[in-house]
Amino acid sequence: MKSILGIAFYFCAILLLVYYFVGVSFIKAIQMAVLITMVHILILLIDRFYKRKERRKGT
Repeated sequence: MKSILGIAFYFCAILLLVYYFVGVSFIKAIQMAVLITMVHILILLIDRFYKRKERRKGT
């Protein structure tokens, strides 16, 4: 539950940043925010995979 709220907060923050500071339309801002959030989730999953792999390797 905590990670879902974190991702939702991250998405909202990225959406607002893209919409107000980059100055694109709302639809383009949503598309960019979704893409950036997906990359962020992918990086988190890869990091978790490598940490698990290192833990197994160390034992």
